[in-house]
Amino acid sequence: MEKDKVQEAGIEKGEDNEPWTKRERKSGEIEGGGGDQPSRKKRDPEAVSRFKQRSPEWFAKFKEEYEEKVAEHPDVDWSDELAVDASSYRKDWEYVYRGVYGSFDKITTILPMRYNTVDPEPDNASEHDTVQIFRVKIRELRRGLQWPIHVFGLVAARDGIDHNRNVIFNRTRDECQLLTQEAPYLLLAGPTRAVVVLDPVDFEVALKVKGSVESEDKELSFLAVQLTRMSDIRETHLIKKEYTSKLSTLELTFGYVVRSVEATINVRVINGSWPEGFSAQITAHTSSLKDCRVLLLDCGDEMKKMPVDADGMIVLSRRVVSVEFEGKLEVSVVAFGSNNSVLEAEEGFSPKEDGESNVVLDFGFCKLEFADPIHPEPGAPSPSFVLLLPPHPVWGFN
Repeated sequence: MEKDKVQEAGIEKGEDNEPWTKRERKSGEIEGGGGDQPSRKKRDPEAVSRFKQRSPEWFAKFKEEYEEKVAEHPDVDWSDELAVDASSYRKDWEYVYRGVYGSFDKITTILPMRYNTVDPEPDNASEHDTVQIFRVKIRELRRGLQWPIHVFGLVAARDGIDHNRNVIFNRTRDECQLLTQEAPYLLLAGPTRAVVVLDPVDFEVALKVKGSVESEDKELSFLAVQLTRMSDIRETHLIKKEYTSKLSTLELTFGYVVRSVEATINVRVINGSWPEGFSAQITAHTSSLKDCRVLLLDCGDEMKKMPVDADGMIVLSRRVVSVEFEGKLEVSVVAFGSNNSVLEAEEGFSPKEDGESNVVLDFGFCKLEFADPIHPEPGAPSPSFVLLLPPHPVWGFN
């Protein structure tokens, strides 16, 4: 047991029973370069003396800088590194972007289907790599925090189109989402447009747990991290990341979708009506990521009534999906009846440069029409002319 502990600590012993670390042996700090009979390297007395003289000065400077940061951010918990970085992120963002893109809290004003009626479309319209957010999960709770929890706050992405918040989740304290150990996923409502990989894509989280009174609210997850940047990635793939804060570990699942376009999905009930006692789950995904679907609507678990407006349009929680230009968009509807019956239908679209196309899923009691305009992402603008170029040209399904 003692030997195991020594090895786990990265310490070994030579024939003279003097310990040396694996790091020293591998880095050549032990004479013999890790041979069978290494001997300890003698330290330079002058170097040791210089180190001892400089150490107090270095620690004093470090302490001074740390105290200055604490004074600048009195509300930050300095035991949470992600929270500290998130506070610095806001300060840096405002220094770089505020003069051009407005306040840090500004939400993107660029909407999907922005150029649906523009003819001709902007010259710089082209497919682009995008980030598709699939799931945000509170994987575990820490430091005594117990399930269930009532969560509110914000989750957003920022890209190089306008550097403003592209909201993924946003709930006030009065409309918390209940999370349990069995159902720890946030009900996402975005992004509201495609997240484009031009400059690095940033991921921002500011979630809290509701207490009995507002003064008892706790910071569940506060972070601002870089997800990805432009690279030589040539294949669409799935990425999963975890971020551990003081009170929780947040798990993010997203797709890096290469040469993609933006699909904006609308669903309408035609030729009948959605019956009482039936709920549904509506999903969509790009064909190369079959095992990960974007949840557009889920009213199945609690047998909620299908949200249909006066015009027959189904009110979706999310509408925007990134699709490979050379791939296919698959849409799926699963209907759940009160008598445990399950009906399922699926259909696919191929992205084209212009226009829209419709498909119809027939459930017998009614038909659902899917209309799917797709939009191309803008070409990467020159930094000097970013405000003069159209930020979001259009594509379509055909």
